[in-house]
Amino acid sequence: MKAKIARVQLDIDYLCPNCYLHFRLTNSEIPRNKHISQSCPACKEPLKISPISLETSACRSSVITDSETITLDSDDSLRAIKALQSQGYGKKEAQARVRAVYKNTMSVSDLIMEAISYEQPA
Repeated sequence: MKAKIARVQLDIDYLCPNCYLHFRLTNSEIPRNKHISQSCPACKEPLKISPISLETSACRSSVITDSETITLDSDDSLRAIKALQSQGYGKKEAQARVRAVYKNTMSVSDLIMEAISYEQPA
């Protein structure tokens, strides 16, 4: 039998660009459909927080068009790989996950979320 996702526990750490404080939003606090405004807990700087998507799929087609090929030199892919490494993934696994889900049209946050939820084929 295949297990189903029952619940996703997600924490996202944000960085205030004014005072560089790291602060965390958890599950229901994280915007999913629209931007939210929140003040930095330390310096009270008004911040705009972008929504994220948590769509998952069982597997992804291995067909990648030329316009979708990943270059590990791109800023978005490097940022996604570093984010996965900070979550405990090894460098090679993080690179493999990012390569598997990368599309030129994806934002960094979408790329990270897709890479985290990616299930490698058995």
